[in-house]
Amino acid sequence: MKKYRYKLIADILLMSHILWVFVLVGGTFFFIYNSWYVPYHIGIVSGTLLLNLVLGGCPLTWWEERYRRSWDPGVPSYENSFVAAQLKRILGIELTAGQVNWLLFGIKAISYYLAIAQIVLK
Repeated sequence: MKKYRYKLIADILLMSHILWVFVLVGGTFFFIYNSWYVPYHIGIVSGTLLLNLVLGGCPLTWWEERYRRSWDPGVPSYENSFVAAQLKRILGIELTAGQVNWLLFGIKAISYYLAIAQIVLK
């Protein structure tokens, strides 16, 4: 019974992670049409960028992987990149964690820049 609790926690973390990525990426398009969202988006992107820079990765990735391995030690590793693992699993695209992290950093930086520009230009 205890092992299934690890799987449940890992699945909740997975869904939270997918939601967080959706908020980050979707938020960029959302604030273009809804200026009231800009300050929230800046906070979300700033927090994510700081966590990534200070910790060198995403804690949700580490936590989910830890709980998933507690449930089943044979699960494949994310190799420190949730997005790289999902791209490989879902689309068959193989990128290194470093490539994905730089790509995501660029997307977050552009999103951050667009949000700041919208405030300044208003």
